[in-house]
Amino acid sequence: MVKMHHLVRMFLWASLGAVLAQPALAVSRDGREAYLMHDYTGAMRAFQEEGSADSLYMIGYMYDQGEGVKEDKKEAAQWFRKAADLGDVRAQYRLGQMYQYGYGVEQDNEEAVKWYRKAAGQGFESARNALRSLGQ
Repeated sequence: MVKMHHLVRMFLWASLGAVLAQPALAVSRDGREAYLMHDYTGAMRAFQEEGSADSLYMIGYMYDQGEGVKEDKKEAAQWFRKAADLGDVRAQYRLGQMYQYGYGVEQDNEEAVKWYRKAAGQGFESARNALRSLGQ
């Protein structure tokens, strides 16, 4: 039983990047482990305590996806903005999407382009593709 629990835990840790379909996160071990074990209350608490760009992104992600909290795109956008201001490329890209399509914010292509450019400047290929789709 202990061995099986260890194998499950190893699998969950190894698959974090794939689970989120985004670059691997560098959040606190406590927050990451709680998130992977679906302890969203514990994860939220750990992410808030840490306050890093990665943790702020994860809080936004949880609101964006409705994981452990009620889905709230407006709240998600606020957390993504905090992370994006600290240079988190995933948050910059997601803000671009939110402004492009009006998810939780007023639709604004100029603002979308601004955030996509920041993410593209860090080498985020999806942001480059989004800019091309917007004729930029």
